[in-house]
Amino acid sequence: MKFFISDIFFKLKSDRFYFDSLVLTLFTVIGNLFAFLVNIIYTRTLPAGHYGAIMSINGIVNILGTMAIGFRMFGVRVTSDMISKGESAKAIYFSYKFTLLTYIVMAVVLILLYPLYGVLAQFINVDSVFVIILAAIIVVFTYLSSITSSLFQSMKMFLSLGIISFSYPFLRFILTYPLIKVWNGYIGATASMVIAIMLSFILTSLITRLSSNFEEYKAELKFDLAQFVSLVPIVIMNVLYSVLNYADLLFVRRYFEEAQTDMFAIASTIAKATLFVIIPVSYVVLPRMIDDYHKRGYRASVNALMKGIALSFFACLVYLGIIAVFSDVILMIFGYRYLEAKPLVFPFTLAFIPMGLSFLLINYSVTFRNWALVVPLVIANIGLVGGFVIWHSNFYQMILVYGVVGTFLLISSILFVIFSKKPKVSDEEVNKELEEMSPSSYQ
Repeated sequence: MKFFISDIFFKLKSDRFYFDSLVLTLFTVIGNLFAFLVNIIYTRTLPAGHYGAIMSINGIVNILGTMAIGFRMFGVRVTSDMISKGESAKAIYFSYKFTLLTYIVMAVVLILLYPLYGVLAQFINVDSVFVIILAAIIVVFTYLSSITSSLFQSMKMFLSLGIISFSYPFLRFILTYPLIKVWNGYIGATASMVIAIMLSFILTSLITRLSSNFEEYKAELKFDLAQFVSLVPIVIMNVLYSVLNYADLLFVRRYFEEAQTDMFAIASTIAKATLFVIIPVSYVVLPRMIDDYHKRGYRASVNALMKGIALSFFACLVYLGIIAVFSDVILMIFGYRYLEAKPLVFPFTLAFIPMGLSFLLINYSVTFRNWALVVPLVIANIGLVGGFVIWHSNFYQMILVYGVVGTFLLISSILFVIFSKKPKVSDEEVNKELEEMSPSSYQ
């Protein structure tokens, strides 16, 4: 393990790609810090029952916005090919056209889906359809931002990409408190997300215009849509995993009183902060895994993955220990009234660890195109939703469902990886996946 870690740090120092990945990781970690601070603003300023509401809205946005990963990866594939041929102006023009087309299509789709907004508002027990409209706007700009950020990745503008990934949580941090005071509730919190992501998109567009001028390209624009079709399994896997991460926040709003959901939501937030120690490990494990694949074969890459899971598990145990000792202090940071959630925090964190560790296996599956892992993901989604529908008489039942489903997903995914044959994927395709997967992929 010591050699494994030291080898990773050597690569960070000696290889530009690994260094760029570290830069993006640092921006992502700082962005996550501001997202954490936003949660503190929520808990200390929102009225009782509203924290659970805003977290359920945030869950909806994250689940629907996950599909933007496919748009970003498609953008990277097309624009990288253009830039490699010296056609930067064409790549920027493509990004502009793709963004415009996505905006029009999504606007039409969301307008057509308007009759369902009331149903969704009723399901998560919020009394305003307007907040669902705001959530829809956030989803639209999530897709648009993913396309423009893909251009930065293709052009190797990693500093700009890092700044953009950091700008949204930072702007939310600035805007959340005043807008909650203006609207006095979760509508103001949602409005801050809308304004922040719009400003972040405008910043992205300005950087793009300053980098080059898309109007210089006047020839016919052609690209292969088949490249997008090949990304569908990746999108499906990420959506399924996103549902596993956020479904609890939606169902708890349906089955419990508003004030009660605040306690569950804060326990969920603290438990899922486990990902803060898992995701950074994945950013350094993935390049090592691919490097071992090239040098020592597929089984060596699987060994690297298992070491990454072991390292992440150790980090999770450290975090769990911190929760066990300092849960009172952590909850007081969010506000004294949340001390009522103390009995939920430790069991929820323990239950979430297997689900969090499964993130590393999702990364593996996407990189080596082992779509067999879709099977345990689908079963886990059915089990989680079915479990919540059947067992929801108290919070502990829902946490137990989470733990059982997460453990099943982790163990079954590991078994699928260990007993799977060498994937039918070329070295070039593996390298392409590595290039397309950045820390911004899983924000």
